[in-house]
Amino acid sequence: RRSTTTTDDAAPAPAPAPEPETAAERRCCRLRDAALSRNVRVRFLFDEIAKLGCDVGSPFGFVRCASVERSGPLGDKMVGGFAVNDGSQKRYAPGVVVVAEHAPDKAVFERTLVHELVHAYDQCRAKVDWKSGAHHACAEIRASSLSGECDLSQEINRGVFGLMAHHGKCVRRRAALSLALAGRAEPEATVDAVFDRCYADTAPFERHP
Repeated sequence: RRSTTTTDDAAPAPAPAPEPETAAERRCCRLRDAALSRNVRVRFLFDEIAKLGCDVGSPFGFVRCASVERSGPLGDKMVGGFAVNDGSQKRYAPGVVVVAEHAPDKAVFERTLVHELVHAYDQCRAKVDWKSGAHHACAEIRASSLSGECDLSQEINRGVFGLMAHHGKCVRRRAALSLALAGRAEPEATVDAVFDRCYADTAPFERHP
């Protein structure tokens, strides 16, 4: 899964999303349209990003669906990603991509989208340095904790049992997995170093879901 990041005030609008070519992409686009129109958390995050002064343009252009083949080098491993402004691009075009084959239903799609939009919010709010292991870890901790991917029901579906502090343990594990996928050295230690502060930060929400 790619590192993720949001929009910069001076960033150009994302390029128009390509027309869906496969059945999986068409299904993904239907899920996207429904989430952008009706999901309260998704709409709230877009509103909060706008309040911070970051213009993402049309949400329907900002969030695109792509097949594994059209999702970049990590398309076979990630469900979603946010285009990172790492300073290497001449023109940075922020946006979220969801890998169509890996988001087969409403629940998976919407959790993935919220995860990536938390990254977008953080980039807008804090101008995250994605080259910094600590910044990257904090972003993954917040996205994993606020997206719903660590709900108890999700952990049970993964075969992980245990009620005691399950949410925090899940967030630690999934944040470290994201860092490892991005090629970070010592992902668990990097997450542990910033965990308490970043886990406690639930902005723009009042609490963990």
